[in-house]
Formats: sequence, C-alpha cells, structure tokens
Amino acid sequence: MAATESLYEQSKTTDFFYKIYLTVYICGFPNCWIEDLKITKRFARVYDRFTLFNNALICTLIGTELLAVFTQHNLSEKQQSNYMIYFMSHPLMYGFRVIMGTHQKKVKTLLYSLTVVLKRVHNDPEVEKQMIHSAVMYLFALCFSCAMCMTMYTVDAGWEMISHNATFTTLVTVYPDVEDRSELASFVRILTNIVWWIFYTRIIGVYILVIPLATCLSYQFKNLQSYFISLADIFERDDLSQTLMEEQYEEGFKTGIKMHLETLRCTKLTQTICNEVYSGQILFNMFMLVALMAQMTNSDRTLVNMCSAGVTGSAVLISTGFYMWNAGDVTVEASNLPSAMYFSGWHNCQGASSRRVRTSLVVAIANAQEPVVLKGLGYISLSYDSYITIVKSSYSVFSVMF
Repeated sequence: MAATESLYEQSKTTDFFYKIYLTVYICGFPNCWIEDLKITKRFARVYDRFTLFNNALICTLIGTELLAVFTQHNLSEKQQSNYMIYFMSHPLMYGFRVIMGTHQKKVKTLLYSLTVVLKRVHNDPEVEKQMIHSAVMYLFALCFSCAMCMTMYTVDAGWEMISHNATFTTLVTVYPDVEDRSELASFVRILTNIVWWIFYTRIIGVYILVIPLATCLSYQFKNLQSYFISLADIFERDDLSQTLMEEQYEEGFKTGIKMHLETLRCTKLTQTICNEVYSGQILFNMFMLVALMAQMTNSDRTLVNMCSAGVTGSAVLISTGFYMWNAGDVTVEASNLPSAMYFSGWHNCQGASSRRVRTSLVVAIANAQEPVVLKGLGYISLSYDSYITIVKSSYSVFSVMF
C-alpha cells in the first residue's frame, strides 16, 4: 500500500500504536505497523529467523500433544482432563496467530485509516486519552490473567511432584511417558515447558493485535460525536458573517459525513480481519468453561487444584469478555452518533442553506441509525448481552452433559 509508505503527522495515537505493534512483532508476528519499525535490518533478519525457529518448535509441541493419545495410557484423571483441554485449545489458539498473520496488509490499511486519515480533520485530545487508557487497561488485565493461568499450571505440576512424588508434567506429549523418570525425560519436560511459554507469547500477541483495533474503532465513533458537536461552535464566532458561517458549517458537515463513511468502512474491515478470532474465541470460551467445570467436579478439591481451575476460568472469561465488551462499545458509540449530528448546530442556518442542511442531516441521521454490529460465527452479535448468554449457555451444556 503506497499511502502507508509516506510520512504522516505523529500523534499520541500513532505513538501508542507504534509501541503496541512493535510488541506484537516481538511476540512473533509479521510487522503490522503502517511503516517499517525503527529497528536495524540486521536485527530484523536475525529475529525473523529466531521467530521461524520458535514457530517450528510450537508446531512440533502441538503435534506431539495430538499424537500423545496413542502413547500415553497411564494418565491420572486430572492429567486426562488437562490433556483434553490442551488437545482442543492449543491448535485453536495457535490458529489465531496463523490467521492474523495472513491479514498483515489489511491490518496496515485499517491502522492507517484509524490512526492517521481520520485524525487529520479532528482529533479530540480527551477522547484520545480515554482510548489509550482503555486499551492499556484491557491489555494489562488480559496479559496478567493469562500469565497467572500459565503460572498456576506450572505451580500445580510442581506441587504434584512435591506432594505426590509425581513427575514434573505440565503438558502431556507423545514422549516421555508420565511415569518416566530418566534424565532425558526430565530434560524433555523442561524443554516442553519453555516452548509452552513461548507459545504463550503468541497468544498474547493475538490479544495485543486485536483488542486495540476494536478499542480504537469505538473511540473513533466517539471522536466523530465530538466533531459534529464542535460544528455548533462555528455560529459562536463574531468575526464571520451569517453567510460565511453557514458555508463553513455546510462544508464541515459534509466532511463529517465523509469521516462517518470512512469509519463504517473501517468497521467492515475490522470484521473481516477479526472474524475468525471472534468466532473461535466464542467456541473456545464454551468448550473451556464446560471442561473446567467438569474438571472441578471430578478432581480432588485441594487449594492448588481450585486455584488453578479458578485462575484459568477467570482468564477465559476475561479474554472473551474483553473481545465482546470492546465490540459492544463499537455498537454503543455508533448508536450515539445520530444525536451528535442533531446537535451540530443545523438550526442556525437560514433560507436556502437551511433547506440544504436539513436534507443532508436527515439522510446522515438515517444512515447513522443503522446498527453497527461486529459479529462472531456469522450471526452472534458481540455485545454485553451476548456475553452473558454465552456464559449461561456454557453452564447449560455442562448441566446436560454431567
């Protein structure tokens, strides 16, 4: 995309998203920022090879997990439960990384529109501050909950080793057997745990890539509201005649309509980019909640087991929640736009200008009243209500099965 190669005016938004997508690159993704990252070519070459090597290790890890069903016949009830969770979730979660990697060019196009093009005309500093604060809060909560989940499973394996003289088994793979206590087996288990943490960075990369897109989109609708309301200030000026104020208002209102159309285009592009992740996260949420409730029902209710299941369940609920709440914010902020258009000061126009403005206003409001909804699985609206429904549905499935 030639436009993304040109210079652009920096802002707090571009500075923030540059840091975000530099982190995404460090987490093993292609460069999704709108220009080259400020790193040396030598470092990029070395790190890209390092990333490919790590990705090969992760794919190998997932493959050995899938094949373990043919070799691991001595699993305890708890290990069987954990194995089923990993067996289903790891390929799906790594699939998120693979899918998002294929959308590199689309992400760049979307970022350029959201962070540069739409900010040129109007960029409310207060809205910008709120957007950055919300994105940081969401990402911190997600990363912390996922890190706690990984830590608790590692602690759980260590506790089993100390209290029950078991082997240090965090993941069940095709080799070694869970009862194998040889030095080679211990080395493979440690290596497996290290690769698992590298795999964790890919999961975090998906969150860091997807969540800020929806956050920025929702606050762009809020920025549009600020823009339309600010048009009323034109008629407060004492240095312009009524005719000039009307001309400036009409021109400003037309610009706002163009910005709204561009924002709607960004919404469709966001849906295209994130559709598989949104859909997969809904399925992942339902499966994980059912599996965790079954695990808590069948396993010993020790403090470590309860903490491990509780932290994992919280991580699943938080990750799905932030996906759906973020998308729900887009719908809410878009629904407030018609009111902002109405209070843009159109009533100050007179004569022929008033007739032209009222026509444009009616068409613009009618267009803005169309619900803006991001969806998962093709038909599930991502919103606060849908989130509650999905959580309840997970419990209903568990009740029927168990």
